[in-house]
Amino acid sequence: MRSPSKADVRASYERIAESFSATRKEPWPEVLRFIRNLPDRARVLDVGCGNGRHARALVDRGLSAVALDFSRSLLLLGRERGAEELAGRLHWVEGEATALPLRTGSVDAALCVAVLHHLPTRGDRVAALREIRRVLVPGGRVFVSVWALDQPRFQKMTESQRGRPPESRGDVEVPWTLPDGTVMPRYYHLFQGGELEALIIESGLHGETFFRSGGNWFGQATNHG
Repeated sequence: MRSPSKADVRASYERIAESFSATRKEPWPEVLRFIRNLPDRARVLDVGCGNGRHARALVDRGLSAVALDFSRSLLLLGRERGAEELAGRLHWVEGEATALPLRTGSVDAALCVAVLHHLPTRGDRVAALREIRRVLVPGGRVFVSVWALDQPRFQKMTESQRGRPPESRGDVEVPWTLPDGTVMPRYYHLFQGGELEALIIESGLHGETFFRSGGNWFGQATNHG
């Protein structure tokens, strides 16, 4: 398949934003465990926040949250939910993961949940992690999740790509059906075992823990400065 541009990926999420947001309501338990262990009064960046379901969990924990996404439509949907009670505690920002519009060393922790697998190239994925490292304070932590390649639902799709180079073996299109029946393809780079660890090392972050849960690889890393 042809790798899309970041603009292509953004356009697909602008198109499916409303129906996509309706399916993303509850925060993941793995993310909640990370949030519970963050220091009080921490300022946390949620990269690729979507409609803000995890950013709201940060605010519920009493933390200050910056919710960033490249989809203006998803940000608007997020703002509409509980705008009054979240005012002043949750800040919505439009921006890209590979060029974060934040100052160096301006956040204590970060979430990067279901983001890296939408970036079209390995260089983009490393760039996003390097940007997170840049905006973290020394000692700041980031929690990352990506879709795993070896999920049963992708078996047929990935078997046909075994002859491809390792770096593009996980590149697939996952359809999203809109309420009117229109099918929109969404680009994913499905991660092989060890791939997330390698990206984190290359970015300069220090990987601490990695684990598999459901169809995802999860990792926690620290900025050692």
